[in-house]
Amino acid sequence: MPLTSLPDARRLGRRAWGRGRLERRTRTFLLSCLVIIDVSYSATAIDARAAAAAGLTVPQTGTTLSGYAGAASVVGLALAVAVIWRHRYPVPLAAAGVVGSVAFQLGPTAALIGFMSVVLWRPVQQWWMVGLPVAAVTLWRVWVDVTATPRTASFWRTLIEPASGSVPWYVAVILALALLAGFGGAGLWLRTRSELASANRVVAAERHQVSTLTDQVSRQAERERLAREIHDGLGHNLSILSVHAGALEAMAQRVAASPGGAADGTPRGADPVTGQLQESAKVVRETAARSVAELHSLLDLLRKPDDADLAAPTKTLRDVRSLIDESVTAGMPLIATVYVDDSLAVDAHIAQAAYRIVQELLTNARKHAATIPVRLTMSGSPAEGALVIATANHLPTQGPGRPAGPDLDGHRGGSDLDGAREGERDDARAGTGLSGIRERVERYGGDMAAGVDPYGVFRVSVRLPWAPPDPTRDAGGSR
Repeated sequence: MPLTSLPDARRLGRRAWGRGRLERRTRTFLLSCLVIIDVSYSATAIDARAAAAAGLTVPQTGTTLSGYAGAASVVGLALAVAVIWRHRYPVPLAAAGVVGSVAFQLGPTAALIGFMSVVLWRPVQQWWMVGLPVAAVTLWRVWVDVTATPRTASFWRTLIEPASGSVPWYVAVILALALLAGFGGAGLWLRTRSELASANRVVAAERHQVSTLTDQVSRQAERERLAREIHDGLGHNLSILSVHAGALEAMAQRVAASPGGAADGTPRGADPVTGQLQESAKVVRETAARSVAELHSLLDLLRKPDDADLAAPTKTLRDVRSLIDESVTAGMPLIATVYVDDSLAVDAHIAQAAYRIVQELLTNARKHAATIPVRLTMSGSPAEGALVIATANHLPTQGPGRPAGPDLDGHRGGSDLDGAREGERDDARAGTGLSGIRERVERYGGDMAAGVDPYGVFRVSVRLPWAPPDPTRDAGGSR
């Protein structure tokens, strides 16, 4: 059996506890019945021995118990009820059984059950303290029984003595030792079984822990391998991109500062192409530098996923402004309206999710419709309890008046916004941008709609809660 398929130790413990509880109840019932049988036989034997001593026969004594035999019966029934609490008070039960046997001539069954419970539930030091008086009273009661007259007043003589003759003295010793060994051995066997069950639960818990640690180590090794591949591949490419962008920016600066003019007599410093080239190179270099910094943060998060400082959100709604400025600087025709009341009060994880959603939406628009104006709106407040993000842009056409078939990131054109889900199946040429946005939105309990309206405008609307849902409250509601 693989380690991961082992049952949970807590579930195994509850199952074993249920079975043990049923066994204890059945055992209690049987032991109480055994004490009642012993008491009934002892009370009858008391009157039978008294009648034999008075020279009467058993039928002449009638069916009513004498006062002494009745008192012994009441004490015996109390001992039978006390068996229920034998696991809590085994020593008092054994002591009460010894007193009942001595004072009321009862059988040693209750004392033997107390001794068995001591062996089962108490330390070894108490075995001898309880076992010696129980052994003595057991030997005495067995000797009294095998030597009693008449023969019908003796339990053991009716079982082992022939019709005539007497029982040797050593038979009483053997019977007493057998009773003591039987009850003590039963307690020892139950104790061993209980300790074995506890050991099995501990082993199951340790195996489950080992399996969990093994999975964690495997996942950590996979994260390390992934981080190493990302660092060696993407990090290297971003570094090269940053170096070449810096060289391109420096070259554009030298060209702009060189003497002379262009072919039409325009000074190089005022050449719009040179200026645009210099600005674009600067944007590429800065973006590559920020990408390298974010890449290092991502690698740290992969290597140390349990570090609270690394896993803490790093982006806020204030960073959306710089994101918009970067897009505009890169030449994207963007019209943005951001109105968020008390943005500092929004949950940090929601704020970072909103930043990533805006980033992905602008990236999609820049990738699929770079020259088409994009409208971005963001609004929300604590009173509304939500943060709403929306983008809209016309799709590029494939022909006269016909929008492109597969739209942004795997969504097809259509009049129904929710119909955009069907486009997610087209993975051949589609990306995963909107799918990732949808997953991020659903993770925080929000909703999203994306698609093309009848006017050929691709619209995306995202609604995030002002605060993430409370998992405790959801769990309580599901119950």
